[in-house]
Amino acid sequence: MYFQSIAPKTERSLDLNAFRQKKAEIITEIRDLLAKSSSLAIAEYRGLSVAELESLRQELKKSGVFTRIYKNRLFKIAADELGFSNLKSELVGPNLFAFGLQDPIAPAKIITKVAKDQPLLILKGGIYEKSVVTPQENTAIASLPNYTEAITMLASSLQSPLKQLAFGLKLLIDEQKITA
Repeated sequence: MYFQSIAPKTERSLDLNAFRQKKAEIITEIRDLLAKSSSLAIAEYRGLSVAELESLRQELKKSGVFTRIYKNRLFKIAADELGFSNLKSELVGPNLFAFGLQDPIAPAKIITKVAKDQPLLILKGGIYEKSVVTPQENTAIASLPNYTEAITMLASSLQSPLKQLAFGLKLLIDEQKITA
């Protein structure tokens, strides 16, 4: 018979079921990550070398950002299930998905910083505080201070008037010593 070289149907259907099962597991993983993370930044990495991409992933990992590369179609299915259907326009080309599990600003901030040195890396849209953001909004989010930077800014702004008061009192005391 002409088609004898083709594997029996039962063996082939087992392979297809295994592929479907693996895809279902990936979709579940994406759904869980989207539910757990406080932010997501999507970056196109077309043209980056393996070393450059690995360097980016290591830098993101240092900041507690979980990175993965998924098939856009599988990511689109998981995003639709959670109500993020507006992300469809961002899911074109080779994409890196950076999930902010600890610091919601870190994914966009780090990708923006690395993109200055690597012009082929493009920060696309993402998710911030459970709403879809555009690439422009994601760039604006990247310019925000993270938690540590915000606390430092707050402490220095609170400390500044106290320093001025102490300096003024010191001048007043020095002036009284001179007149006495």
